[in-house]
Parts: sequence; C-alpha cells; structure tokens
Amino acid sequence: MSEEHIPGTGKWREPGVPHKGWQCIGIEDLEEPCHLCQMCEVQIVRYVHTMLHPDYGELEVGCICAGHMEQDLIGARLRETSFKQRLSRRMNWLRCRWRVHT
Repeated sequence: MSEEHIPGTGKWREPGVPHKGWQCIGIEDLEEPCHLCQMCEVQIVRYVHTMLHPDYGELEVGCICAGHMEQDLIGARLRETSFKQRLSRRMNWLRCRWRVHT
C-alpha cells in the first residue's frame, strides 16, 4: 500500500473531529485513484472506506486513515484486501468462457 498516515494534516488537526470510535460502513472501488481522503486531506485514493462516527457523521477516507480512525490498521487492510479479492473473483467469473451443452 502506497498510502501513508499523515498525522497533523486535514481533519486530524481540527478540534471537534473525533480520532477514535469510528466504524466502517462500506467500501467502494472508484476504479482509479481520484478521491481525496476526507480525513488527512492529502492522499488520493481509489478504494474509499466510508466511516461513521455517532457524534460526527460520515467521512470517506483511505485505508490507512480508516485503520487509525477505528484503531485497527490490520483490520482495515484485511477488509480492503478481501474487497479487492471479491472484485477480482467477480471479474474473472464474468470472463469465463461458457459452453452450452445440449
């Protein structure tokens, strides 16, 4: 993963933005790196983790910021890896050469 956690940038510095207690409610593939992480406001990401905090709302962030926000960096990386594998299996299944047996 080329994405890095950049402490002290973006919303990490803003008072009132919680740093802990977030929950991932979804992940999306934008098919190319085109989304600016809403937490660090530095990294351009392809796989967007939608994070929810009961006292703040939703933010769309990259994998590393998501891991720090939920205090489980390994879990965030595993979630993204699993998501990528599901996408790959789906694309490979669609490319299968199907034969009709009569």
